Amino acid sequence: MISMKKIIVCLIFALLAVSILPAYAQKIITAKGMATNQRSADIACSRALDEAQRNAVEQATGVMITSTTNVENFQVKMDRILSESKGFINTYKIKSEKKSGTDCEVEIEADVSVGKLRDKMMAINLIMARKSKPRVMLVLKDAVAEAVMAKYLIQHNFKLVDDKISNKNREFERLQDASETKTIRGLAQHYGAEVIIVGTVDAASKSSTIYNVEMNKNTVVVTGKVINGDTGEIITTASETKSDNKMKDDFKSLIEETSTKLITKLVDDVLENWSKELSNTATIKLVVSGLDDDTLEDFKSALGEEIKGFKDMNERFYSNGKAEFDMEVEGNSQDVARDVRKITINKRKIKIKARSQNRVEAVLMP
Repeated sequence: MISMKKIIVCLIFALLAVSILPAYAQKIITAKGMATNQRSADIACSRALDEAQRNAVEQATGVMITSTTNVENFQVKMDRILSESKGFINTYKIKSEKKSGTDCEVEIEADVSVGKLRDKMMAINLIMARKSKPRVMLVLKDAVAEAVMAKYLIQHNFKLVDDKISNKNREFERLQDASETKTIRGLAQHYGAEVIIVGTVDAASKSSTIYNVEMNKNTVVVTGKVINGDTGEIITTASETKSDNKMKDDFKSLIEETSTKLITKLVDDVLENWSKELSNTATIKLVVSGLDDDTLEDFKSALGEEIKGFKDMNERFYSNGKAEFDMEVEGNSQDVARDVRKITINKRKIKIKARSQNRVEAVLMP
């Protein structure tokens, strides 16, 4: 029979073992990277090392994807995670470095922090789930840029509004002015989108002659802004520029590269914005009709008392019995709608007319 003393000693050793385990599980992975640089083999080896680190993290992420079934579609998070690959490698050692002319191949053994990877992937998945996987409408006049951005968004688990480009482009000029919030909300509701991405592509070729040799420079500038379809507010904006010396007016590869960089930046900014919003407070647009001067004041007082997670409120508009408020709350539009429905003003109930991700419309019944 095992004595109590032995049991206690075993428990102590077990606790000590747990306490000294690393905060994140680790995995040793061997990976290779290859690169070419016409000017320097050393630069090629540096880039090959970066590629090897990226490949090591990709291997670790791929194992999680194939071995996990309870979290939806990890693969779509890959690009964003791999852009930060060095942050998931604790240490590495170079096993071999092979140079051949302008080529270099590097093989490393990397200590990858699997726990950090899993946390990152779960966080992105959670943000999208809590935002109810919002539907996105892309509005660009350039078909190449639209195709690149659409592919990226689909790969990253965004739901795209399925509508012909030509139909959306009819509204392009109107969407350029994000100050027309009423117009934007109407278009968003018409197409069934919570998020609108409006982009422009400017391409130009400039030729010059140096020592009787004609030189050409192609330049592409891609800009974009992300608009909240419920409120009409701009979530983020970005721009990417790139040039090359290919044949005149050969813009396709430039547009593809700049569009990829732009949509990556926009998505990262949106996810960061949503993450902060979910961890702090959200702005919900509340529109209520059927009010007069007296019931308006009573309703405003009731909001602070009845809305759970209420932080602040600003009255934006009041006319002909209709009022608009921007509410700062800890929660979402569904929570706000549920609590607004419970409010009574002089025994008059409130009915919810419509609700979207960031907007609630209600009416005070007679």
